[in-house]
Amino acid sequence: MTRLTTDDIQGIRARLVQYDRQLVSVTGRTLLGIGAWASGREDEGRLQRLAPGIKMAVVPIRSGLGVISGFAETVCGILLHLGFDATIAGCSDVAGFADSMDMGAQAIMAADDERFVAFCPRQGKTVDNSRATAGGFVAGLDLMAGGLDGKGVVVLGCGPVGRWAVEALLMRKARVCVVDRVAEKAGDLSRWARSKFHTDVQAGPDLEQALSTHDLVVDATNAADVIHARHVTADTRVAAPGMPCGVTLNAREKLAGRILHDPLQIGVAAMACEAMRIICGKPFSVRPTDPDGKSA
Repeated sequence: MTRLTTDDIQGIRARLVQYDRQLVSVTGRTLLGIGAWASGREDEGRLQRLAPGIKMAVVPIRSGLGVISGFAETVCGILLHLGFDATIAGCSDVAGFADSMDMGAQAIMAADDERFVAFCPRQGKTVDNSRATAGGFVAGLDLMAGGLDGKGVVVLGCGPVGRWAVEALLMRKARVCVVDRVAEKAGDLSRWARSKFHTDVQAGPDLEQALSTHDLVVDATNAADVIHARHVTADTRVAAPGMPCGVTLNAREKLAGRILHDPLQIGVAAMACEAMRIICGKPFSVRPTDPDGKSA
């Protein structure tokens, strides 16, 4: 979680209602609705009815290099906005996990330097933020594009979020191309995807060609100024989970209402909705095994 800074998340809680309106204008769904769509195209209204009965706790982590002031408060604020019964643990670190268990939390969220995870202790399962964030932004792109079945999508960046974005896209039957500044990483991801899904995934030769031949883009890089105004057409749609945002200011202005980007909100919503799926025991969608061979 060291990519995020205090400045990145400052003011998120105060703007959640406004952000919901923005998301509706771009995707037709609220933040909860995008999380629901990511967790198996679930009905938003059903999750609204279930959420108040799900108790979630956020544990502040006070050790390590990636401590972000206000992080736990922001995550809890997002969960409350989504309708969950959420609270911040009274203590940090291990004591906070104990407090969360004692209060009967059904899901416990915490982040350190390496991972941001939602634990579902009763079910013995976890939801990883990288995977949930990728799924949430792909769900948003799916809504923006009116479906992804048979459509070409380029994924920029082959790190953890890019890898899970490829999985989410293939589950929605998109035709996927991957690009990374390290060509070997794109090739490795392409081969992994073919072996898991028995579907061709193109390893793009270069960024310029990939962007010139694809209207739908997932920017999973951690670099600024990757997508420029010259790459944007009237048909371009961009889901940008990467931090910092890889879309230049001029390109964002040209995209207008055809871009999704935020530092935390969609990822937390997707995590919470997936945790609810696990807690409620409702198989909203069939999940394949992950690259390590473990069940999702």
